[in-house]
Amino acid sequence: MIFDWLSGKVPRLTCVKRRMNGDVLIICAETLAVYYLNSTAAYFIELSDGRATVGDIKAKFLARYAVDEHELEQDFVEMIRDLQWKHILILE
Repeated sequence: MIFDWLSGKVPRLTCVKRRMNGDVLIICAETLAVYYLNSTAAYFIELSDGRATVGDIKAKFLARYAVDEHELEQDFVEMIRDLQWKHILILE
């Protein structure tokens, strides 16, 4: 499964600038495109400190939200792909 491969990777932000505006995180990607992320994606970004693995971040989400673990894994795969596509983060 894709998530198993992702779980040991460390997400590192590549965005130029970010700021919270209420529940929305505004990100300026390295391409200078501006994106608006919901609170769930903002929490993922907040936890992507360059040290925590995707598996570590998943554990924090499971502790904070009442969500099915398998659904969370699928959501993470989609969200990480989207954030990589937008040049907001990379996996190391």
